[in-house]
Amino acid sequence: MSAEIFESYNPNDPRTKGEQYLLDVFRNSSRFDGWMVFEQPHINSMKPDFVLLHPSRGIIIIEVKDWNLTSSVYENGGYIRGTDGRSHKKNPINQVENYKKSILKSELTNSVYLAEEFEKNYYACIETVVYFHGAAKANALAFCNNNLLYTKIWTKEDIEYIKNTHNPLNNRIHTYALSRQQSAFNHNGQLEELVKELAKHLQYADYNFERRRPFILTPSQSELSELSPGSIRRWSGVAGAGKSLILAEKAVKALRDNKRVLILTFNITLRHYLRDLVSQQFGQGNYEGERKKLRKDLTIIHFHELLKIIMTEHEIEVDFDDEDQNFTQRWMSLINIYFLENNMKDQFNYDYILVDEGQDFMGEWIRFLKQFYTKKGELFIVYDKAQDLFNHGVWIEDADQVKNIGFKGRPGNLKYTHRLPDTMVQKIRQVREVLQIQGEDILVAREEQLSFLQTTFWLNCKANNISDKLSQLTDRVKELRKSNDWEDITIITTNEKTGAELVEYFERYGVKTSHVYDLQRQSDQKRRKSEKWKFQGGTGRLKICSFHSYKGWQTPNIILVLDSPTTQYIDGNVFVTSVPNSDTIKNALFISMSRVKGKETTGEFSFTCLNYLPQYDHLKSSF
Repeated sequence: MSAEIFESYNPNDPRTKGEQYLLDVFRNSSRFDGWMVFEQPHINSMKPDFVLLHPSRGIIIIEVKDWNLTSSVYENGGYIRGTDGRSHKKNPINQVENYKKSILKSELTNSVYLAEEFEKNYYACIETVVYFHGAAKANALAFCNNNLLYTKIWTKEDIEYIKNTHNPLNNRIHTYALSRQQSAFNHNGQLEELVKELAKHLQYADYNFERRRPFILTPSQSELSELSPGSIRRWSGVAGAGKSLILAEKAVKALRDNKRVLILTFNITLRHYLRDLVSQQFGQGNYEGERKKLRKDLTIIHFHELLKIIMTEHEIEVDFDDEDQNFTQRWMSLINIYFLENNMKDQFNYDYILVDEGQDFMGEWIRFLKQFYTKKGELFIVYDKAQDLFNHGVWIEDADQVKNIGFKGRPGNLKYTHRLPDTMVQKIRQVREVLQIQGEDILVAREEQLSFLQTTFWLNCKANNISDKLSQLTDRVKELRKSNDWEDITIITTNEKTGAELVEYFERYGVKTSHVYDLQRQSDQKRRKSEKWKFQGGTGRLKICSFHSYKGWQTPNIILVLDSPTTQYIDGNVFVTSVPNSDTIKNALFISMSRVKGKETTGEFSFTCLNYLPQYDHLKSSF
């Protein structure tokens, strides 16, 4: 059985000699029998040269360079001398390693399970290679600084050796995937499932498509989702007004009009929800292969990951781990400087740029994004003034901050909620009134009859130790579990250490969770991010989440654990070092209360607050 080749030839961007040579080897050498070979697949605006998949052996990403390394332009250590006379860091090892990280952490559900089974070692399930066509091995190794710890460096002599099936392969030189018949990652068939899922991604098949009927939009939502080419607009909306649904519907219409679409979020956790929503609204398609547009022409990503991909694709060298206070501005500046002298790659030309949770962005970010906007479609931003968690202010309505973006007139506004149950809207109004919170009034599209299936609880609790807290929470969870799956329950926290305690407690008793915390209690951003990319719907897991990261999500049952962000647990005992900021508590209350959605079949929902802050005990009267 020969290799299955998925070609992606673009006459405007012809193959290099190295790419054509490799493609011929993949096609003709029996060494690659049983492998699937994808040429320049589109993966969320990334285009690696080759991705090789084998269900029992593994995954290989290959970046091809037809560079004449004997030229004085190329300097050892991964530097290339530019026309400005300066040396620029362009080590292709970093490029291919970033492809690997993005693929593993973009949308692959099965990578979550692999990460849990193999912990830190799971990264090795994808191997990376840089192939230098026409270069001597010694020159290639010197240019890459002899860095063979993870990425393999191949030249033509390696390929000639590999393609001869009589030659034994060395896993440290030729990859484990090619040198072994069976990967250690295929325990319980996990690698095979990951390969199947990735293969569907790379073929543009929509792996997560379920035959669910698209949501029917209200007249106001439908009108706003119509395409308006050439426009730059902003539209505010209350919680549950359908802002994300409008973006999804607009994206579907643009894709069917053969346009390229970028959907941007600020929250890492929101990407998976938005992709599922676009998939659902797209439906089955009107002709064979139409749903391929969801992979080929649609990018859904959070803003900072987009910056990383732009730099990776254009080989702009930067330390992605160095996220100091000004890293966003620094990254945008590096990209802008690069584009002063270099062309932008075609995959970053977007006809439609659609921004969700726009209140979390900043004006300069939108001005930066305009260089990727073709003006053939729309630049459209939706936002909620009540959810400014990052203290950017309502920048999008400030005349000075929106200069040179292109907005015309006053922002539009969606005043009616179509998701929030009437009961929750009334509770939000009462809490706002008691706490004197200024906010746009949420109007209910239709009144509902009260039902015993719709419940709200405010429980004033005391806990001297974590055991007390866990016991109080468990009682409520057990009650919910009588009529709900784990998937339909979310616990929202105001304190990371409390969240970590809850995760470890449920995991000890065999309940799988999706969460967003650093379980080492050090507030480490890397460990937080490593959990956020795994935070997905449809996994059947209990979700335990900070209120910051749960924006945009929705669920039938929410339990808010309201305690001080400074709460600590020492030998199991509870210690609070300071009084919580009132704005933090107000935001936590609004976010958690506004994320409730009744079940489609019964309208059933519940909201519970376990309150550990005595100064908020009086809110019990509102419930």
